[in-house]
Amino acid sequence: MAERAGAAPAAVAGALSNCAPHFDRIVMGAAYRVGVAGFDRGAAERRPFPALDPEPPPRPWWWRWLVLPAVTLALAGAVVATVQLQPFSSGPPRPAAAAGRSAASVAPGGGRIVALTPAGQVALSDPDGRRETRMSGLGNVGGLAAVSPDNRYLSIGSGQVIVIRHGHVLTPYPVAVPLSSATAAAWPDPFADHERSLVMLLDYGSPAQSSSNPISVVSLTAGRSVALGVGDQVAGDPQAAGVFVSVAAPVSPSATPLQANPDSGILLRDAGRAPVVLATAGALNRDLGQAPGLPVSLAAYPSPSGAEVAVTIRPAAGGTAGVVVLSRAGRLLGRVIAPIGGQSVPTWSPSGRSLAFPTGGGAGPQLRIWMIGRPAAASGLPARGGSYGWCVWSPDGMSILCVAADGRGWAIASAAGGRVVAVRGPGFPLAWLP
Repeated sequence: MAERAGAAPAAVAGALSNCAPHFDRIVMGAAYRVGVAGFDRGAAERRPFPALDPEPPPRPWWWRWLVLPAVTLALAGAVVATVQLQPFSSGPPRPAAAAGRSAASVAPGGGRIVALTPAGQVALSDPDGRRETRMSGLGNVGGLAAVSPDNRYLSIGSGQVIVIRHGHVLTPYPVAVPLSSATAAAWPDPFADHERSLVMLLDYGSPAQSSSNPISVVSLTAGRSVALGVGDQVAGDPQAAGVFVSVAAPVSPSATPLQANPDSGILLRDAGRAPVVLATAGALNRDLGQAPGLPVSLAAYPSPSGAEVAVTIRPAAGGTAGVVVLSRAGRLLGRVIAPIGGQSVPTWSPSGRSLAFPTGGGAGPQLRIWMIGRPAAASGLPARGGSYGWCVWSPDGMSILCVAADGRGWAIASAAGGRVVAVRGPGFPLAWLP
């Protein structure tokens, strides 16, 4: 614990690192600040009104002889279009159906999934991927979308915030965050201070310069910005206007510009307060039973309340990977050794008592569900669509939905373990709404 309580390293660098290869960082324009977009398409349709829609003049006598052939051809075309254009109808058969299981068997609470399509559109669907509706009114929102811990707000682009109302309507929120093509919201945890602030990063657009991007926390209503230094991986602090951040170790004289520098520790930086060193890389290495000097990459993922923070530890080469949970004061609350991949993101349950994260390794893709203080339970994930990296919890905490790297392969598991159903989804899930 003496190493955890030590001063922060003298040379500190950072900003947002490349979150996932499938995210493309497209920036939203200010046009999304106005208007209201809804998932209900019928709300945008105008009903005919006699004064505005008068009766058309009568058709000539030969018109009825053309109606029947035209209707027949239209019906035939509709059938062909339905067969050819039905979403995901040409994909492989669903393992869930072959096994006699359904999504409802592992997700009895139902609900709706907010997802980001590979084309950058927001979509809404059932947990089994059916009843998909795309938010065409929002256009292309890019690849760095994230939802607040309470599922009330959606952060998109370079500082835009969308309000989620009753799971069916998205309303642009009149935020005062300055817009710039040179800045981007932190991912996957951009909200801070009870959703009253947004963490913004000055993005130079190059992963090789990720150790030199400044961090700021911006008030959504006042637009007031507070600088919080620099860092590597950044996440908003749910309890205050601040961030949990991993800081890069001093650059080695022999390192090339394209080499990723290891991290030296995890810090908590809140506006107006002295930084708190939660853990050094050496202490975290010892928590996993390996040499303190092993170069590792660190990333922090705070719980919904901000009382705890999960830290992923990924050795540069030849070490043991795992997840450690710390208190806000840096006290070790739990640890688990697991082969987490480079894209694996731990996701907290709504209660903040459990973590879900995908793993790889020789056993194939697995979902680890870890209740802090108990051994982690593993369930096999379907070997389709590549590795898994991201999961969302159902509102009741009873089910978990994970997505494969292709964005289309969804796997729904029971939080109790043992049952996994593969379905076809519209994209990368952002939130599971009631």
